[in-house]
Amino acid sequence: MRLADTYLLLAEAQFRQGKIAEATETINVVRRRAAWPGKESEMEITPDEFTFEFLMEERARELTGEQTRWLDLKRWGNLVERVRLYNPQGAPNIQDFHVLRPIPQNQIDRAQGGESAFPQNPGY
Repeated sequence: MRLADTYLLLAEAQFRQGKIAEATETINVVRRRAAWPGKESEMEITPDEFTFEFLMEERARELTGEQTRWLDLKRWGNLVERVRLYNPQGAPNIQDFHVLRPIPQNQIDRAQGGESAFPQNPGY
């Protein structure tokens, strides 16, 4: 967990509560930190620029390579849609059932009652 991730989660919560000015200031904390020295104000956004689309993209920029994107897209309910729109390699293969991950077979095997008591997620 990084401090920037915490700020981004806070901005998302503020946005969902309709607190756009507060959410914008929270995002700007992260953006100012990432700016070149002396260019902090150029990185700031205004409340008019803050949309949920902007927030999704800001999380992608800030957290690139930290393996949180699947979790974010699943949480937002747009995993399949966004993969189909923006991932030409994944688009042909993504299915609706991919919003759940497969349960490891050894976990199912260890469950009392086996697969009948602890079934695999649909599609796997």
